[in-house]
Parts: sequence; C-alpha cells; structure tokens
Amino acid sequence: MGSSIKLFRIFGIDIGIHWSWFFIFVFVTWTFATGILADAYPQWGDAQRWSAGAVIAGVFFLSILAHELSHAIVSNRSGLPVSSITLFVFGGVSNLTREPDTAGLEFRIAIVGPLTSLALGGVFAAAWLALRNVNSGISDICGYLGFINASLAAFNMLPGFPLDGGRVFRSAVWARNHNRLRATRTAARAGEWIAYGIMAMGVAESVFVSTFSGIWFLLIGFFLKNAAASSYTQLVVETTLDGITVRDVMKTSFDAVAPDVSVEELVHDYVLRKNARCFAVIAAGDFAGLVTLTDVRKLPRETWATTSVYRAMTPVTRLHTVAPTDAITLVLRLMAEHDINQLPVVDRRELVGMLDRADVMRFIQLHRDLDERTGALPTTEPAPKT
Repeated sequence: MGSSIKLFRIFGIDIGIHWSWFFIFVFVTWTFATGILADAYPQWGDAQRWSAGAVIAGVFFLSILAHELSHAIVSNRSGLPVSSITLFVFGGVSNLTREPDTAGLEFRIAIVGPLTSLALGGVFAAAWLALRNVNSGISDICGYLGFINASLAAFNMLPGFPLDGGRVFRSAVWARNHNRLRATRTAARAGEWIAYGIMAMGVAESVFVSTFSGIWFLLIGFFLKNAAASSYTQLVVETTLDGITVRDVMKTSFDAVAPDVSVEELVHDYVLRKNARCFAVIAAGDFAGLVTLTDVRKLPRETWATTSVYRAMTPVTRLHTVAPTDAITLVLRLMAEHDINQLPVVDRRELVGMLDRADVMRFIQLHRDLDERTGALPTTEPAPKT
C-alpha cells in the first residue's frame, strides 16, 4: 500500500495507515453520530453523539488492527515474516514477505483472524450484558462493537480469495489437489462470484433503500473482484518466475558506443541510424555508464559537437544494475520500487546484457499461454507437506 503513514512499531511489525483510512474513519463516525446514536439517544447533545461515534470508529479500527496482528503473529512464529500492517479504507492488510509453503500453514494463518474478531465480539457482548443495568449508553456502544466484530468475522469467512475464508478454502483445495496455483485459481474465481453478488446487493440497495449505502456495496464488490483477480495473477507471476534468473530473460545484444564519441556523432550516427534511445558506454572493455536521449536533451544544442558521450552519460555509479544470477522476482520488485523499465546486467565490471521489463512480461505471458493450453504450469509445483 503506497502513500501510507507509519504510526508505530509493535512486535517488530511496522503499523501504518493509508490516506483512505481517514475517509472511512469519518464515515463511521458520521454514520453513528447522525444516524444510529441520534435515533437511539435523541436526548444526547451533538458533542456527545460525535464523541461516541469517534470512539466507536477508533475501537473498530483497533479491532481490525488486532485481527491483522493475529495473522502476523502466527505468520512470524511459523517462519513467514510479516514486515508491516497497513490500515486502509476496506480494513487492513498484512504484508507477508512470501506466500505460505504448505496448506496447513495457510489455514493456520488465515483462520486466526476471524477467530480473533469473533473473540472480540464475544468480549464486547459480555461487556454489553454486564453494563446493561449500569450505564445504558456505554452498554449499547459495547453492543454495537460486539456486532461489528462478529460481522467482520462473518464477512471475512466468505469463501472467496483473498478474504480469510477464501484462504481457508484455498488451503482445503490445496491440501486435496497438492497444487497451490490451481487452488488459488479456484478460490479466486469464488472470490469474483462473491464480489458480483455484493455488487448485485449494491444495485438493489441503491434502487430500493439508499443510494449512498448501495454505492458502498458496489465499491466493496469492485475492490474484492480486482483483489481476487490480481492475487491470482501475482501468484502466476511468482510461480512462473520461480527459479528464473536474470540470465534466463536478459538480452545479450545491446547498442554500445565509445566514451570519446561526441554527442553530435551519437545523435546522427547512432540514434537516428539505429533508431535507438539508449546506448551503453564501454571504456576499455569496462561498462562506464548509459547515455540516453534524456541525457542528450539536458545539453544545449550548440554544445553537442564539443561534448563527449562520457561527459553526457549517466555513470554506472548512479545506475541500478543487476547480476546475471539475480532472481528475476527480486529484480521486478527493484524495477517497480524505482519505476525503472530497463536495467544493465553487469558481471564484475563487464556489461553482459540488458534486462527490459517488457521482455519479462512477454516471458510471463508465454508461460501463461502454455498454462491455459496445456495445463503445464500448475503441474510444475511439487506436492507440499501438510
């Protein structure tokens, strides 16, 4: 989750909030202050209702944090590190460093979240019972929080990926067919159908009850549909690229230029003739840097004839480079983090190839086509231990 604000660190896990969290915090507060609490306690003043609404919204998100922390704690204790948790408009997300290795581990990590929410619901329900004859206002707030947590547990147990229930469902399918990718495809399709159902509820809600709440259901359904599809796509990519190194995908041919060539010569004799935008600068067999059209545009036109490529280039010390033996999955993350489309592949000080994001995408698409036509890709995964 980009654009997140780090709040604190607990159990070695960074806790942050996405900017969208503020929207749902205000929405929950407003819903209780102007609707539920206004109807239940008309004698309360505005300040009292808004304060109570803010308390409910705050405890609600602390409950979501507890839900996500339970996932993270079980995951960390199982040797699957969680680096951070981010709260956002639709709840929370734990950022696992990798997918679980076994169906049993998947089940344990997934089920603990809904169980935590259910336990919190029970605690608030008990508080509601205990405080009914003491303070009806506080008692009812506890009742609302108990219902919210129980609803959160029930919603998360819907058997559609990437909800917790979808992960539990995937673990069951995975344990049966011994293939995580096929299990993910099944659970993701279930998640898409559940998303369509939620969107249908949103349409009905908009027509017969409330346009605003209907739009909210539509947004949730749309989010789940995209999350289900992207989760499967991400796993396809990871499975396809598992064990693949830069050497397997890189281009060994590249356009090179000597460092003493002028920028004028570069433009007329290389760029225009070869119809290329990027050139490696090779000095005495060593990779010195890259010169691109962007570098050329930074120079005044009248200096091209007197400026060497060496002076115009971006030196290798300022470039991100990769080695032929680097895992392609890690390289893709590097490209995404720094918004890079092309990386030089360097072995010691020698440039041995270039890696382009488009080449990696074509490699993935080729394997996806083979998967769809022959089913070859899913069978490459060994049967896991449960």
